[in-house]
Amino acid sequence: EGGAMGRTRNLWPLLVALVTLARFSESKLKLKVSQSPVEVIYNENSLLLCEISELIGATLESKNLGVLWTVTRGTEASTVYSYTSGDVQEAWPEADILESSILNGNMSLLLRHVTFKHTGQYKCEVVIPPNNKASQTVKLEVLARPIVTVVSEKVVEVGTGGEMALGCQLSGYYPCESNAEWFQSTPSQEERKLLTDICIAPTVKNPDGTCNVITEVRLEPHVEDIGSTFECRVTHKTFSEPYLVQASVTLKEAEIRLSTSSIVGSVIASIIISIALTALAIFLYMRFRYKAAPKVSEIQRPAKVIHQELAEFVCQVSGYRPNVITVSWYWKRCNETKEKLIAVWQVDNRFHFPFIMYNKTERNVTMSETGMKWKVKEANFQTNNDGTFSVSSVLEVYPDFDVDSNAQITCKVMHPAEREGICRKIRLQIDGVPPKLANIIQPPVVHHNNSVTLTCPINFFKPHPLKITWYKIIDGVKLDLVEHNNGAEENFYPDKYSHYLVSFSYSDHTLSVCSMLLFRATIQEDENSQYSCEVGHVSLRNPAVKHVQLNVKAYPSLNAIISEPGNPVIGEQLTLTCKVHSFYPKNISVRWLKNEDIIMNTENPEIVHSENELYEFTSLCTITAMLSDLHSKYKCQVLHETLMYPRFAEYTPESLVSFPKVSEITCDPATPELERELTLTCKIIDFYPEDIQVEWFRNEVRCDDVKYGRIMETSLCEDGLYSKISTVTLTPSADDHQAEYRIEVCHSKSSTKPFKQFYQLFLKGSPKFSEFTLKPESPLYGQPLSVSTSVCEIPHDNITVEWYKASERIEGVTNSKPVLNNENTYKINSCLKFTVTAEDFERDLHFQYKDNSSTDVPVFKRRIQLPLKAVTPKVSEIRCSPDHPKKGENATLTCRIDHFCPADIHIIWSKGWTEYKDKQSIETPKIDSNGLYSTVTKLPIVAIEGSSEYTCEVQHPKTSDIIEKVFVLNV
Repeated sequence: EGGAMGRTRNLWPLLVALVTLARFSESKLKLKVSQSPVEVIYNENSLLLCEISELIGATLESKNLGVLWTVTRGTEASTVYSYTSGDVQEAWPEADILESSILNGNMSLLLRHVTFKHTGQYKCEVVIPPNNKASQTVKLEVLARPIVTVVSEKVVEVGTGGEMALGCQLSGYYPCESNAEWFQSTPSQEERKLLTDICIAPTVKNPDGTCNVITEVRLEPHVEDIGSTFECRVTHKTFSEPYLVQASVTLKEAEIRLSTSSIVGSVIASIIISIALTALAIFLYMRFRYKAAPKVSEIQRPAKVIHQELAEFVCQVSGYRPNVITVSWYWKRCNETKEKLIAVWQVDNRFHFPFIMYNKTERNVTMSETGMKWKVKEANFQTNNDGTFSVSSVLEVYPDFDVDSNAQITCKVMHPAEREGICRKIRLQIDGVPPKLANIIQPPVVHHNNSVTLTCPINFFKPHPLKITWYKIIDGVKLDLVEHNNGAEENFYPDKYSHYLVSFSYSDHTLSVCSMLLFRATIQEDENSQYSCEVGHVSLRNPAVKHVQLNVKAYPSLNAIISEPGNPVIGEQLTLTCKVHSFYPKNISVRWLKNEDIIMNTENPEIVHSENELYEFTSLCTITAMLSDLHSKYKCQVLHETLMYPRFAEYTPESLVSFPKVSEITCDPATPELERELTLTCKIIDFYPEDIQVEWFRNEVRCDDVKYGRIMETSLCEDGLYSKISTVTLTPSADDHQAEYRIEVCHSKSSTKPFKQFYQLFLKGSPKFSEFTLKPESPLYGQPLSVSTSVCEIPHDNITVEWYKASERIEGVTNSKPVLNNENTYKINSCLKFTVTAEDFERDLHFQYKDNSSTDVPVFKRRIQLPLKAVTPKVSEIRCSPDHPKKGENATLTCRIDHFCPADIHIIWSKGWTEYKDKQSIETPKIDSNGLYSTVTKLPIVAIEGSSEYTCEVQHPKTSDIIEKVFVLNV
């Protein structure tokens, strides 16, 4: 384990580097490990499964792969196996991973001849730069099968009244939970009998962690037990079923023997008494007749006393007689006034047998950090040639720098020849182990405006007190950033810098600290700047310092590619624009690709400064859009020293279009005639994509009825472009004369506005009507209006022209006399004058032309609807009649509604939340002096005592307005 601990120290920077590299990454890597816990029998091989179950966006290559297996036992962690960039950095001798399996995604760890030191929590960690990291843990438990031994006599005589003992010993097993039971099988009984008079000794732990235990059963055998067998049944976690061992004991009847024990006992007792008397005489003589005072040396100390490391202090005592001596050790710290006893070692034996007497006292002093104890080793003495004795007393100390510095240690020797005793004293001077600073670890690339962690490994020091100072050197001036002094921390710039410590402790009580400075690096503040970590320790005369210089870079960002025009037109020029920005340093390369093929006709961009001292540019690529581009991908690709792989923006011309070409509407026959079938045709060609909508209109009315014509469409596709022929077939009547037919082609992919073509139908031999003329152009309610039109190309003057509102003929029309023109046809003018009222709202005016010369000539009609607007009603306040009704008296609430158009209104009377649906009355709306509608609504009520609130709500659907009036009646 010491070797494993040393390897952990050597790989400690690698662990920190792995954590630092993947600290701000989002993992796209997943691992699968063995189901925890994994149980393995002692000294057998164990395989800890660790496989890659999911990996997105990366490939396994030995040069770009890191695998780390670590084990945690208690609070201590150590490295088991480390694989980085194709090489095994460190590994336990008994640990192995096949490199070929690593590249296949199998990082499983093989441990050979597993022992208890391998028990722990194993962690498999896989890192695939730049941004893939995953780890999983699995617990390994080591088990040991017990060795079962049955102890018994081979032959036991029964009938003598004595007991028989059977022992079942379990040794070398783990875990320590086990159970052993004794069963007796007799010939007279079919079932085995459980023996209950058992004694279980306390479980004893071996140095290797395994356990031993003995289960003993005592019983008095009888004659009927002859022929019985005895079995020990053992249950343990390592046994799938109870393990049985039979005792090799035979019961037989007792034989009668003659005893000579009394004779032998008498002889032996006589010899022992004689020897004891002789020894006592010699002891008394040497004890009280010959004495020599001891010589005590100064306390010998190690050359260097290290914090929490074993130090032995030796005091030599020589030349004393008799061999009766007491050596006591005391200690006193600087802040204490009284010495405290550590331990006493005594000898009182003239025959050179050292022993610890009944009055021996040991006091254990628990140290502040380690929990170790101060103790005095059992002294070894020797007999000198002159008959005197010598002894060396050794005090084992684990000093603590914080509490034991300059403490006093006293060794006091007591002997019958020196009644006051001899003392020797020494002061403790405790040294520490200075920290070893590794180079500051920084990310491989420091990105602008990204979080950066600088890690300073401070290794293998003791004691704990440590002063860490991070500072930055700007123009030769030292600027303190963070100071950490033995737990107290001061951050001079908390808005920018954060500081964290990660500590490691080792079995030799040394410590390692990882000091991490976190901040957001920017080019303006940190480019080519020097950061330093300064460490002060009690064992250092001067602080230790490590420096690191930052080179801040910014990787380029690419905006989405913009196309001009937004919807590329097939056969026309297309310009692709890509903005690359926020990169540093300046050197960068850009290229355009079409389906991974480089496009040559691109412009060299001009690189300019942007904000925050970063760089940017805009790259252009000009191409001619083709129909084949539908399946192409265009890329703007940049290469920069901050990028491991090229970065690109992608554009696919999914919105490629071709504008439809809409021909003029043609008529077949070219000169249409009344009541003779004709066909209107329009061709729409060379459009893409195929989705297109074609609609025909006749005088603003969509032609979706048979009476307006039969619509047919024919679709074609040539060279990937689409075409369509749309026709309308109809038999024109007099109403179709001068009707305007319109086709609207909606191709939403190429234009939001429809493509239109118009055709006005003139029937052969029919008169021509002019457009209607309004004076004023915007009619007003209650004001006079003049509507005029004319008819020309009339073959004779025997005609009649009239005006109609709906089906009612209008009087007061002014018509001119037919006038003969140069083309030998007549022309007539007609004018209608009237006052506009609300009745004219959304009401058609008809102008009618009739040829009186023949009944076969149809009547021609023209229609116009006045451009009038709806008017919101004006609602008066509610009035009550009588003004002040008395309780129980009938009253009427009245509300007048004036100047509205059209006449459709809804009136709701209510009291509170109650509506009056049947009681209210509404007068029929009439035209008022303003040419608009007016009406009156009434509600009969019965006055009740108190205050009542009535509401009249007027709704005008055409204007969507709601007017509400409220009346409070107090009775």
